[in-house]
Parts: sequence; structure tokens; C-alpha cells
Amino acid sequence: MSTVPAARRRPTGPADGLRGHAEALRERAERLRGACDGLDWKGPQADAFRARVEELALRCTTAAEGLTRSAARFDEGA
Repeated sequence: MSTVPAARRRPTGPADGLRGHAEALRERAERLRGACDGLDWKGPQADAFRARVEELALRCTTAAEGLTRSAARFDEGA
């Protein structure tokens, strides 16, 4: 099973490429969070695992926001 959507359009410039990467990171963050929501695991190790996954998801979201801001700066300069 491929994780790349079949209908994904090709970026036409640097800003589009950054936006595409930002979208992929946001999707990854949501997948990480969703996977943790579905776990039926209890205890301190489970809590630590969930905290680590949430940390990774937050890092993905933060990176996506930075890429989106960078894309906007490319657009301003165009």
C-alpha cells in the first residue's frame, strides 16, 4: 500500500514545494495522533509512549508551520 496520494499535483516552484512538504508533515502528525488514540494500552510505559508520540507530532506540526511561513515569504518576493 502506497502512502503517496495518486492525485497529488507536482509543485511548480519553491513555494509550492514547501507547501506540499508542510501538508505532508501535517498529515503525518494527524496519523501519529490517531494511532495513539486507537491504542488499548495502559500503564506508565503507555503514558510515556503516548507522550513521545505527541512530542513527535508536535514537532511535525511546528515544522509544517515553518515551511508554510517560508512559502509565504517566497510568494511575497514573487
